[in-house]
Amino acid sequence: MGLLLEKQVMADSMNLISAQISFLEPRLALVHIPIELYTFCLQPILQLLFGEDHDEDAAKISWTNQHDFLNVSITPVECSIICSRQLANRFVCPVAQTLNRLYGSSSKGAKPRTEVQISSEDYIAIQVDGQGLDAGQRVLELTSPLAMAGISIFFITTYFSDYILVPFRSHKTVTKALQQRGFVFSQSADAFVSQLSPSSPTMPQGIRPIGSPPFHENSAPTTPPAKDLPELQIRTFTKLTRNNISPLVDSEVRLANCAGSREPDAARDEQLKNDLLQVLIATSYLPEEADQCKDLNTSTSLELGLAEADATDLDFGANFLSLTITAREPISVLLEHRLLDRLGGSLLGAKSEEDALIPITLDLRDLPLDATGIVCGVAGRLAQGSTDEFEQLNLSPVSEGR
Repeated sequence: MGLLLEKQVMADSMNLISAQISFLEPRLALVHIPIELYTFCLQPILQLLFGEDHDEDAAKISWTNQHDFLNVSITPVECSIICSRQLANRFVCPVAQTLNRLYGSSSKGAKPRTEVQISSEDYIAIQVDGQGLDAGQRVLELTSPLAMAGISIFFITTYFSDYILVPFRSHKTVTKALQQRGFVFSQSADAFVSQLSPSSPTMPQGIRPIGSPPFHENSAPTTPPAKDLPELQIRTFTKLTRNNISPLVDSEVRLANCAGSREPDAARDEQLKNDLLQVLIATSYLPEEADQCKDLNTSTSLELGLAEADATDLDFGANFLSLTITAREPISVLLEHRLLDRLGGSLLGAKSEEDALIPITLDLRDLPLDATGIVCGVAGRLAQGSTDEFEQLNLSPVSEGR
């Protein structure tokens, strides 16, 4: 079991909202796969998602709950995987080493963005359950104390829960940062009470931190923290501008946030598995990479079958797709509306056009993995409804060819 905590916040409406937070156990690895190499990495992706030999008890558990934490996300520029270090070493590393060696030998001086990258350090996931804040407020509430402390984070929102990924070596610093903002940790589930907002730097009188969780290592922020949220936002957009990073908005894409049911249903899980398998295989159909398949001598029976397939039969490949699997929650799926006919029958969620989401993409591949403040800085401006910084970043729609 992970460490649990509970939080209470007094909203403007004076209604108390609560959230329960837990630190998940496994040490996680982050994997970046350039979308051009997705086809070659499809086999380990399918093994991670659907494999039944992860451990001896796996056959007794539905594939939708076989992992303490697993996320596979696809965008127009990359496929990212967040999984346990053990599974990354077992399934992803051998393929990554082969691809990087072959690409390195065929393209001297290739940039890192053409390689499969696996984080050298471990991360830990913080699961947040609860209701009462909208998505924008929730991102700010949860990430601002960490960003202000200079801690590098990744934030994932799913249908039922939110997840914050932080470096494993930093979790003592994470604890201190949250305590300074009124988060109080304990070994029990009801040991944390606070009435602070992200902009409140001190704890109210009468509330004292209790029983910080035991951690093995200390870590200090690698970047001097900002003095307040406005400065953090200024730093964020300055950093994006300096690195020529511009937000891309594809107004033609509509996303739906869905999830599996909490009621066990083996037939439904199997149907979702088969439907997802078809979508993932269709996504791997990259005609412009056909010659590279031959040159790299990495063709498999799956790839050969795709090469012979009619492209019109593979138009349900995903440009945007995010799958999150945990041991305690139903599977969460963020998918394009056009894929609802294929996947939606096995999922619950907000499927109407009124509830659709529009993706804003920031290509951060040229930033270091430990860059800080991006999530909080961008979310803060969006939550405030400010477009000034985005206009300075030349906010533009994605071209039709993207």
